Amino acid sequence: MHKKKISKEPDFCFDDMPILNLKKEVKVKQHLPEKSLKNLDKVGAALLESLIENDTEAFIEILDGYLQVNRSKVAKKAHIARSTIQQALSRKGNPTLKTLAKIVHESVA
Repeated sequence: MHKKKISKEPDFCFDDMPILNLKKEVKVKQHLPEKSLKNLDKVGAALLESLIENDTEAFIEILDGYLQVNRSKVAKKAHIARSTIQQALSRKGNPTLKTLAKIVHESVA
């Protein structure tokens, strides 16, 4: 039996955003997400907030961002293949609570 597609992926691309020219006196700081994603307190707070808000997509996105920086280390500690982690956190992934708990536990241990 074929699955009926009930929604489509959002059509969004950063290439479609206009390029803005800043005034010369405006100072721009380079944003390095790796620094924020290495801060376990910030990541934990963001994950908790996403659960409180019932935003599962945000939870997966935050966890995936954190693991992009630390994926190999977490995969080794959790005894889970990197590909399993990547598949679980993909848009088409449907990880079990047990898998997510193991990933999160080993991320903070």
